[in-house]
Amino acid sequence: MRSFISRYPVLTLAVIVLSIQLGIVLYASSLMVEGKRMHDSPEAHMVFRFRVFWPLVFAVLLTWYLEGKQGLYKLFGAYRIWRVPGKWWAFAASWKFLFCYLGWAIADLAGWLPWPGAAQPMFSEGPNGERMHIINLLFGMPFIIGIALVEETTWMKYCATRLQDKYSAFVSCTLTGVIWGLWYLPMLLLGEGVPDGIPWYFFLLSMIGLAILLGWVYNMTHSGLILLIMQLISNIAFYVMPALPVAHDGDPSWVMVFVWVEVAVAAFVVIRYGPKDMGLGPRPTWTDPKIPDWKPSRKKKDPQLATA
Repeated sequence: MRSFISRYPVLTLAVIVLSIQLGIVLYASSLMVEGKRMHDSPEAHMVFRFRVFWPLVFAVLLTWYLEGKQGLYKLFGAYRIWRVPGKWWAFAASWKFLFCYLGWAIADLAGWLPWPGAAQPMFSEGPNGERMHIINLLFGMPFIIGIALVEETTWMKYCATRLQDKYSAFVSCTLTGVIWGLWYLPMLLLGEGVPDGIPWYFFLLSMIGLAILLGWVYNMTHSGLILLIMQLISNIAFYVMPALPVAHDGDPSWVMVFVWVEVAVAAFVVIRYGPKDMGLGPRPTWTDPKIPDWKPSRKKKDPQLATA
């Protein structure tokens, strides 16, 4: 079994976590009352909450099984790389807002869609007494940070860099995006845990585009910290901007515009930097020379003290 996992580490992880995800979603769905939502069934909601961290748990376990502490250092070592040009920090903190505003401006100027506004009313209650958006965002921050850590570590570091050992950056990130999207797909079809109203094929396309963008940024910077910021912004942005169907009476047009911009930028990246490396230098693989190997430090006795 060890030889199979060592040869197919990404396939092994994908089969395990996708099977667990499907099982949890199906079981939670069976506990739901017909015609009701997940939050109306406390038992189903409790089961559903267990879906979140399995990818990271098995990424850690499989890495430990194959490589021990040195493998875990590779898995998390990219978070130590933070000295990158300021333009990457600026892009990480603004990319999703820029993509939405660019797409919406083009759609508005072309007469396809009206400009929806730069932000939702963050400090106003809903018409039926719903909580303010800012309160929802603050309550959701622990989950947002946790899922960003799960996604960056599992999908981009464990999967994408391992795949880049064998395949081009474009193929590796596309496969990663497919696996990532399939992990969300059962929730999307159930209408829980992801924004409701987005066509499943468009959601899958969005995840492939996201994986390509993240892969490009990682290949250019080797920084897991930059990718973590991008993930955080990705999860926060739609709390702030009126992009999701729920803000437009179920109309997904505005979020679909964002997806088209995301895919267009991803395509430009592949054309501009080439599908092989999607960066200026050789693509980083699981063994990244910019992340020093883990070496346990041992204090050496001072020779003068030893002979005293």
